[in-house]
Amino acid sequence: MALLAICGVLGACGDNLLSTGDPLAPAPDLIIVAHQDDDLIFMQPDLLEAVQRGDGVTSVYVTAGSNTAGTAQADPRYQGLMNAYGSAAGSQAWRCGWIDIDGHTAEHCRLDEKRISLVFLGYPDGGKVGEYEASLLHLWEGTVTTVETVAHRKAYYDRAGLIDVVADIVRETQPRIVRTLEVAATHGRDHSDHMLVGALAMLAIARANSQADVLAYRAYSAADEPPNKSEAIFDLTYAMLGYYEACAGGCGTCGEPCTDIGEVHVTWLRRRYAIGFRHASGKLRAGTQCLTPQLTFAPCESALSWQLDAYGELRAADGGCLEVSDFGELAMTACLGGRNRRFFFDDEGHLWSGTPPRAEANLDYAHLWCLAPTETGVRVQMCGQDRAPTWELVPRTIETARADMLITATGREVRIGDLTGDGWGDLCAIEGGLVCAPGDGAGGFTAAARIDSDVAPLAIDPRSLTLGDVDGDGRADACGRDAEGVLCALAANNFAAERFSPSFNEALAAASTSASLTAVDANADGVADICGIEQTGVVCAPRGLSLQPIVRSQWPSPTDVLWPADLDGDHQADWCTATDTGPACAVEAQRELSTDGAPWAYSQAGIVEVAPATTATVALADVDGDGRADLCSLHEDRILCARSQGRAFGPRGTFAILPNQSVASALWLGDLDGDGRADACADTGATITCAIR
Repeated sequence: MALLAICGVLGACGDNLLSTGDPLAPAPDLIIVAHQDDDLIFMQPDLLEAVQRGDGVTSVYVTAGSNTAGTAQADPRYQGLMNAYGSAAGSQAWRCGWIDIDGHTAEHCRLDEKRISLVFLGYPDGGKVGEYEASLLHLWEGTVTTVETVAHRKAYYDRAGLIDVVADIVRETQPRIVRTLEVAATHGRDHSDHMLVGALAMLAIARANSQADVLAYRAYSAADEPPNKSEAIFDLTYAMLGYYEACAGGCGTCGEPCTDIGEVHVTWLRRRYAIGFRHASGKLRAGTQCLTPQLTFAPCESALSWQLDAYGELRAADGGCLEVSDFGELAMTACLGGRNRRFFFDDEGHLWSGTPPRAEANLDYAHLWCLAPTETGVRVQMCGQDRAPTWELVPRTIETARADMLITATGREVRIGDLTGDGWGDLCAIEGGLVCAPGDGAGGFTAAARIDSDVAPLAIDPRSLTLGDVDGDGRADACGRDAEGVLCALAANNFAAERFSPSFNEALAAASTSASLTAVDANADGVADICGIEQTGVVCAPRGLSLQPIVRSQWPSPTDVLWPADLDGDHQADWCTATDTGPACAVEAQRELSTDGAPWAYSQAGIVEVAPATTATVALADVDGDGRADLCSLHEDRILCARSQGRAFGPRGTFAILPNQSVASALWLGDLDGDGRADACADTGATITCAIR
C-alpha cells in the first residue's frame, strides 16, 4: 500500500494535525525498544510470528530520529514501520493520532483489525555512546533532568516520568510477555539507547507490578556469534525489514520492500540471541557460600532457602522479603510488593533490582542496581559489563540408596513418570518386566515392584522405555519397541502389554532408534504419540496397527542422537538432534517453511554451548512450567538447563548442584512432586540424587 493512501485518510502523517488516537488495548505481546528498527532486526522471527498470530502486539519506540539541526526524521521511520507491520499482518488500514499517557503526549498508530499498536514517545536519540546532550544516558546520570521530545507535539520527560509512562503502558496492555533489549553491557558493546531502554523496561515492569515473562534480546553483540536462522526464516524477516528500509533508508520506493538492506543489517538479522528471566526457589549461592535472611553468608548445608515468586519478591523461608530502598540500602521487610521488593533473576544468574538507581556519573555500561556478594555479606551496586556478579538459586538434594530401590538399571534404560497414579513421579525400568520405584513426592523413592502383567509382559528393548498418556485417559502408560514395532502397557488395562504400532520395527529401526523413543503429543489432540528416529527420519506414530506414521523430517541421519519434545508449547511434537556445533532443532509450527534443523544453542563470545551427543546425560523436559521443553545436561557436579524460548535456547543456568562434588553418570527428568514442572534425578553411584524446583 502506498503511504499516500494513509496520508489521504488522515489528512496528515505524524504531524500536529492528527486527531485523538485510539486508546491502548490489551495485547499478549508488548515490545519496548529504542529505535524504529530494533524489533525488526533483533527480535526476529518472534516479532513476525507474533504479528501473524493476530492476538495482539503493542510495540513502543522510546527514541525518535532527528538530526542535530533539529529537523525531524521520525516520519519516514514511522511510515516504514507501518508498511513493515502491515505487510506481515496482511492489512494497511492504519489510524494514527495523539494519546495521553500519564500526562505525556505520544503518537499511537493502530491497525485495529489485526490488534497491532505502534506507540512513539519521541525521546531524542542519544547517539551510540550516549554522547548527545539529551541522551537517555545523561538523563540516567542526572546531567540533564528534563528533556523535550522531538515529536510534532512536544512532551517533557524527567527520568521518573519516563519510567511512569512505560509502566502505564504495561498496565494498559496487560502483556503475557515483554520483549526488550539488552539491559546492560554484559555481553559486550551495544548502543547506549538499547541498554538504557532495556533498563527502563525492567523498571517499568517493576513499577507496574506485572507478572509478564521478560525476554531481553542482544543487539550489536550478536554479530560476534554464529548465525542461527534458517534461510527460509531469514528470507521472511528480510522482506519485513525491507519495507521499513525503503522508507527510512531510501533504498527503494516507500511502500515496497527494498532488496538491499545493507551488509550490517544482514549480519544482525541472521542472528537471534536472547536472555530470559525466571522464577525459582532454593538456596541463594555465591561461590561456595549461601545467603542467610540476616544477609550474611553461611555454609550451604545449613542455609535456608529463598523463593523468587511470580511478582519477583525474594522471600526467605522463615518469612520476610528482601527490599532495596531508594538509596540502595538492603533490608528484610514484610512482603508487601512494589518496586523496592522486585528482583529479576536472569538465565545467566544476575539478580537485578526493580528500584531505580540513584543518578551518578559514569554509567556508560551499568544502568541498573544488582545484588552483589561482599566479604561480609551482600550489597546493591551498579552492574554491567565486568561489574555483574552472578548467583545460583539451587534446591536442596535428596538421596536414595540404590540398594533400597532394587533397580540396577541406569542411563537411558531408566525413566521417570507417575505409573502408580498418586500424582508423584516414579523411577521405572525394564528388569524382568516393568518395575517402578514409587516416588514419595519429595524426591525420594521406595522399593521397586513389578507392575506389568506376567501373561502379557512389556518385553521391549530396555533402552526404548518411554512413559506418557498414549490413550487419553489422563494416566501415564509405558511403551517401548521390540522387533515388530511399539508395545505399550496401558494403565487402563493393568499394564498388560499390547501392540501400539508397527512403526520402529526391526526393518525400519536404526542404531539410535530405541534411545530416541518419546511419548509426546504430535498433533495437539491431547493424546501422546510415540516419536523417534528411524531410517525414514523423525517419525511420530499414532496408536493403531493400520495408521500411517507422520514423518516430521528426513533431515537427521538415522544414526543421530534425537530428543523429541514440545519446544514451543503448542502441544505438537518438535525435536532436537545433537551436532558438533550444538543442538539443531525444528518446530512443527515452522514445518511449512522447513523440516531441517536450525541451530538453537546459545553462544557467548563465539563459544557455543554444545550438548553431548547422548540420551544418558542429556534430556528435554519442561523444568519451569511454561509448557516448553528445556534442554538439561550434566556438567561436572552440576545439572545445567538451557530454557527454551520457543525459537532457540537461552544460556545454560544451574538447575541443581550435586552433593560432595559428585560426578553423575546419568540424568533423568520428570515431575516428582506433581506441580506440573519437571524435576531432576542423577545417578551418583551408590545413590540416586534428586532435586525438586
